[in-house]
Amino acid sequence: MIQTSLANLIVFNLVIVLGALAVIWAGKVWAERRRERSRTRHQVVCAVCGHVFEDAARRDTVVTCPGCGRLVERQALMDL
Repeated sequence: MIQTSLANLIVFNLVIVLGALAVIWAGKVWAERRRERSRTRHQVVCAVCGHVFEDAARRDTVVTCPGCGRLVERQALMDL
């Protein structure tokens, strides 16, 4: 049998619980970022009028804005 003090047991259990909570938190943050990326994958923002629209056809790098009719180049959406 391993002899240890009560203080060591408390510290050991605290480290395990906090480590598990950190892993769960990191997993939830990762999953939320993944969901957000998949949600905004097809969104395009017009640089002229600021109109946000969906364009699921990923063939073209330049699409026409339905708001102002100008050609818009695809760009990654910036997180603010």
